[in-house]
Amino acid sequence: MDNREARSFLSLHREGEIADEPRLAEVEKQAAADPELARWWSEEQEIDRVIAAKLQVTSVPMRASVPRSAPLIPLSIPQRNWPRAALLAAAAIVALAVLFGSWRGPFQPAASLADFRDEMVGFVKVTPSLELQTSDLTRVRNFLQETGAPSQLEVPRALRDLDLIGCRTLRYRGYDVALLCFRRSGGRIAHLLVVDRAALRGPPDKADAQFAKQGEWMTAGWQQGRHAYLVAAQGNDQQDVRQFLSDS
Repeated sequence: MDNREARSFLSLHREGEIADEPRLAEVEKQAAADPELARWWSEEQEIDRVIAAKLQVTSVPMRASVPRSAPLIPLSIPQRNWPRAALLAAAAIVALAVLFGSWRGPFQPAASLADFRDEMVGFVKVTPSLELQTSDLTRVRNFLQETGAPSQLEVPRALRDLDLIGCRTLRYRGYDVALLCFRRSGGRIAHLLVVDRAALRGPPDKADAQFAKQGEWMTAGWQQGRHAYLVAAQGNDQQDVRQFLSDS
């Protein structure tokens, strides 16, 4: 199931209504590997809750009691008007939600390197499962090419000198991300994340790589060719991470 199919599946359901769906496990697994899909589903549920709250406060008048002696005036006309008003109010809320969702989606400017770093480190700091476990970089490239993730990537020589563990793919705001994992001395891990350069707003060149500490992780981000790169390594030493950018 691709990202588009997962969204279609979730859009047909509401929170609490999919517990027995046989495809739920598959969608949950996909959302766990796709931060963008997980964020989108959370936002959809929040919009549903807002709409439900608005509808609850939209009062519909009770049927008026009419004396027996009063003329028989049809009450169906005003009764139709009130539900219509409620429906129009709900439609207006939905329209605004759709407009707001569109504004955050196709019209949203490219994310910053800091945005990408925060989301990716949030994922890798909990040891990610790998879709391919291998020490063969050629197999990794072939796998990434088959999945549509960046495959013609430049792995710094300093990282290639480490033990390659394997790889997997992620999704970030509509873009495929390649994740390569390497084993360092002492059992620590270094990750290389690669995404299309168009996904980010103005990442620096490699010579001016941006370093940032993220909890117990140190990161370095840069652009090279068609791609943007992020190295995330356990530890707080910037120099320790800087060495992984070396091609010498």
